[in-house]
Amino acid sequence: MASAQVWRAAAFASLGAFMFGFDTGSIGSITVMDQFINSGFKLSSTLQGVVVATILVTSTLSGLYSGLLSDKISRVYTMTLGAIMFCAGSVIETVSPNLAALIVGRALAGIGEGFFLPIMAVYCVEISPAASRGRVTSIIQVAVTIGVACGFFCCYGTVHLAGSFAWRTPFLLQASLALVYAIGCPLLLPLSPRWLYMKGRVAKAEEVMQSLHKLHTNANVAAAHTEEWEEVTNNTDENSARIRDIFKKDARKRTLLACFLMGMQQLSGIDGLLYYAPVLFAQAGLSGSTSKFLASGVSGLINIAVTIICTPFMDRMGRRTSTIFGGLIMGCIICIVGSIYASGATSNSAARWIVIVCLYLFLIAFGSTWALTTRIYASEIQPLHNRAAVSSIANSCNQGVNTLVALTFPVFLNNTTSGPYWLFMSCLFITAAAAWYYMPETKGRSLASIEQVFNSRNNPGVMGLKPILKLGSKNV
Repeated sequence: MASAQVWRAAAFASLGAFMFGFDTGSIGSITVMDQFINSGFKLSSTLQGVVVATILVTSTLSGLYSGLLSDKISRVYTMTLGAIMFCAGSVIETVSPNLAALIVGRALAGIGEGFFLPIMAVYCVEISPAASRGRVTSIIQVAVTIGVACGFFCCYGTVHLAGSFAWRTPFLLQASLALVYAIGCPLLLPLSPRWLYMKGRVAKAEEVMQSLHKLHTNANVAAAHTEEWEEVTNNTDENSARIRDIFKKDARKRTLLACFLMGMQQLSGIDGLLYYAPVLFAQAGLSGSTSKFLASGVSGLINIAVTIICTPFMDRMGRRTSTIFGGLIMGCIICIVGSIYASGATSNSAARWIVIVCLYLFLIAFGSTWALTTRIYASEIQPLHNRAAVSSIANSCNQGVNTLVALTFPVFLNNTTSGPYWLFMSCLFITAAAAWYYMPETKGRSLASIEQVFNSRNNPGVMGLKPILKLGSKNV
């Protein structure tokens, strides 16, 4: 079981995820505030998309290098640097006198976000014991969902303020949180013991590991500690991964699997629902004010509830099982929605309510499966010397697809009401099939044993050519 210190460290590291979620939940509301428009920010639909997506574009680019940077200066100081840049960008957004300054601020905040967002998962994976790694790392997703809801409700409250303070306040709160994050990371977070070991600081690594897990008090836990450290003792090279290293023969399949899963997570359709929920609910027949409340308010609360309820079961529900069944369930739900729109049945009130219920069911299915497992799996399957680099590149794939969906979904939806649903359904079923054939189970495994699975010539999953026949089996 994870110690209280591990939980505290993971919780504070996840403050960056809260900031990401807060921006996601607030920026759409900010751009339609009357006070924002009256401040000289009357935006066309294209410029609105640019303002929303700028932070995603720059975070995608900086995320490509965050892993290499964290191998050099540590996970903690990379998150600190990202927080400083996010804070500076948010300050510029707060005081923006014009559109150009606002976009510059969002671009700078995005660079910082690209540094800390992928490294949080790496850090949480590396400080957690195998038995509770899933639960600990799931704090990140809990923080994201709470951040999204807080971003919406913050704007719901500040919209009643007079003048530009109505839209500047959410940016000011972001800047304040980022300042706390930047100060707190080096003061409150221990360095990753695996990073210390990779750098040859063995004594310090052992000291941190002892502090995190209280290993001296329990012989069984000490034995588990020995197994956990097989990974690092066999990977003590002080040189961090280079880009070409993550595509070498023994690593490229894991790299490609991580990038595939992180990209397909966004092609599930979740981004379309989160960014354009009011449009989707209005399209289903709800009135403007009702659709905005149901889509943004209730959806955010449901997302939080599902994530919190399912997090304790993360290490009971297999990563592979969750990916397969989550993809199948969400694919079937999206198929129903697409079929209703394709048949023109939305003129019927019963059909419209089926669409609304399906959108909520989809949110619940995503929040209880892919939202919790994908980021963890992408990080934990990587070898030590590649973990940060691959996690950052996989996160950039996630953010890149996120940007693509955010920019193209409204146009796609305007041209065909059912087309986006068929696309998302196809991606969901393809991912479920890929997980069945190429995704070994990692639930409850130490990082050392995961490494052995992928290095085994007899491994029937990703490293081989045969499907995994035993669902959830540890003997893959």
